[in-house]
Amino acid sequence: MDLSSFRACFCILILLFLAGCYHMRTEAVPIATRTIVIKSEPADAMRKIRRLVEDDWKSRILDEGSSGSVLITAPYNFFTDTSFGMPAGGRKYYTQLRIEIVRHSGQTVVQLSPHNFEMRSSYAYNQDERIATLYKHYPYDHYPGMFDLTRIDNELDRVAAIIRSVFQ
Repeated sequence: MDLSSFRACFCILILLFLAGCYHMRTEAVPIATRTIVIKSEPADAMRKIRRLVEDDWKSRILDEGSSGSVLITAPYNFFTDTSFGMPAGGRKYYTQLRIEIVRHSGQTVVQLSPHNFEMRSSYAYNQDERIATLYKHYPYDHYPGMFDLTRIDNELDRVAAIIRSVFQ
């Protein structure tokens, strides 16, 4: 293999590697819904999950579906990225959970997904010899390349495990 062929192969390998990097993502990809089958009636499941969110997690339910089977939680911070190059205080990952309880084939199924997913950060800067602060929100749908989806995947897995443990 001559030098030009080697360079071409090397460039192709680098491009393939970069295409898999989350910073190169240009469109939001769907985040997998977690499905949990539980041994409980839907009304009992809704009551226990509501108690878990409000009493144990000290969070609020912002919306309840008209059918009474969907809960939307208040936004909460579940991870702060303080790695190199991040602003002071880091980038804070926030989500709202969408928890739907349905009856399917005689079983109660809890479907857990992010209702809203974003990063928030604040920056301090000098403007006209005064310090000013800027707060930025980065919704996942608009800035997908900024997000490491393993963060939300880990959070959804953690919450699904807690819900499973409540019903065992």
